[in-house]
Amino acid sequence: MIDILLRILVYGAVVSGIWALVASGFSLIFGVSRILNFAHGTFFVLSAYIGISLYKYGLDPYIASVVSVFLVGMIGVALYSGILARIKEHEVMIIIVTLAFALLVEQILILLFGEHGISYPSLITGVLRIGSVPITYKRILAFFVAIICLILLEVFINKTRTGKKVSASSQNVEGAMLVGINVDRIFMLTMFISAVLAGIGGILYTQVFAATPMVAMKSLIYAFAIVILGGLGSVRGSIVAAFIVGYVITIVITFFGARWSEFVTLLLIIAILIFRPTGLFGVEE
Repeated sequence: MIDILLRILVYGAVVSGIWALVASGFSLIFGVSRILNFAHGTFFVLSAYIGISLYKYGLDPYIASVVSVFLVGMIGVALYSGILARIKEHEVMIIIVTLAFALLVEQILILLFGEHGISYPSLITGVLRIGSVPITYKRILAFFVAIICLILLEVFINKTRTGKKVSASSQNVEGAMLVGINVDRIFMLTMFISAVLAGIGGILYTQVFAATPMVAMKSLIYAFAIVILGGLGSVRGSIVAAFIVGYVITIVITFFGARWSEFVTLLLIIAILIFRPTGLFGVEE
C-alpha cells in the first residue's frame, strides 16, 4: 500500500506539472485576450511531432526540442495574426475556427504519421529508486522543467515591464490602450507564450507517455477541466487546479485504468460548472 501511495505521489506530481504548463497557457490567452482557443491541444502534440521529425533528420534531441517549441510558438502567432485577430470580437467564430484548425492539423498528422503512438527520444536516461518504486530520470526532468517554466512565467508577468503590460491588458483593454500599450502586440505575444507553454508540455509528455494525433483533444479536455476548476483567466488558479486534477487522474488510472481518466475528467467539468461555475479563483463577470 505504501508503494502505491508513493507511486501516486511521485507520478501525480509529474503529470500535474505537465498539465499545469498546458493549462496555464490556455488560461493566459483567455485571460488576456478572451480567446477560447480550441487549438491549444494541437500545439501540445504538434511540438512533439515536429521535434521527432527534426530528430529523425539528425538534429540533437535538445536542439530539436527548442526549435520545435519555437516553431509551435510561431504557428500560434501566425494563427492569431492571420485569422483570430480579424474575428476576435466574435467568440463563437473563434471557437469554430480554432476547432476547425485543430481537426485539420489532426488529420494532417494522421496522414503523415498514422494513428500509432509515438514517443519523443529520451533527453536523459537512468532510473532512481525510492523504496521499491522506480522513477525514471526523464519523469524527474519533466517535473523540474515544468516547475521552472511556471516560475519563469510568474516572474515574467509580475516582475518585467512587458509582463505588467500583459497584466494591464488582461484587466482593462481600453485603459491599456489609453496609456499607450499596443494591445494587439501584447495579444500576439501572449499567443506565442501560450503556444510555447503547450509545446513544452507536449515535449515533456511524450518523453514519458506515447502520444497520437488524437491526444490533442484529450489534452484540451484536461486543460478545460483545470482552467474551469481554477477559474477561467486565472493562471495561478490553473496551476493549483492542475495539481488537483493531476492527482485525481493519477488515482483513477492507478485503481481503475487509463480508460476511466477522461470519463472522470468530464464528470469533474460538469460538477464544477454546476456547483462552482467561477472555479476556485475565478470572479463573476
